[in-house]
Amino acid sequence: MKTRFATMDSGLLVLRLGYAACLIGFHGWTRFFRALDLVVHGTPWPFVNLVARLGFPYPATFAVLSALAESVAALMVAAGFYTRVAAAVIAFNMGVAFYNEATQWSTGGTPELPALYLIVAVAIAILGAGAFAIDGRRSLQGRAPALRQ
Repeated sequence: MKTRFATMDSGLLVLRLGYAACLIGFHGWTRFFRALDLVVHGTPWPFVNLVARLGFPYPATFAVLSALAESVAALMVAAGFYTRVAAAVIAFNMGVAFYNEATQWSTGGTPELPALYLIVAVAIAILGAGAFAIDGRRSLQGRAPALRQ
């Protein structure tokens, strides 16, 4: 029984780290610094126009929040810190991205990538971080000493 849980926890660790690495590496890192340039220097960012086209109020604010979802929330998932909340934030962001790509499918857009990111974010939000995470350590601290073993 203990081996099964260790295997599941190891799998969740690999899933969290791999997912966060892909999301940050391919999307979040660049968006984070473009959002930072927008906020600090007022540098124009074309992504704000896309967010406005989707009908969000305050498109610059929502563009920055999207960048934070793909960077800061992804780091939180990797660390296993408030994992379910961070994964839910990413899932919402990827749901919007999926919707955007799906509505543009006839013009060459493909919803495949946001769909994959969405599915994994939902899975992580449901499953949680596992034992090898900050969340896992925090949950052990609240248990009775006999249950920590």
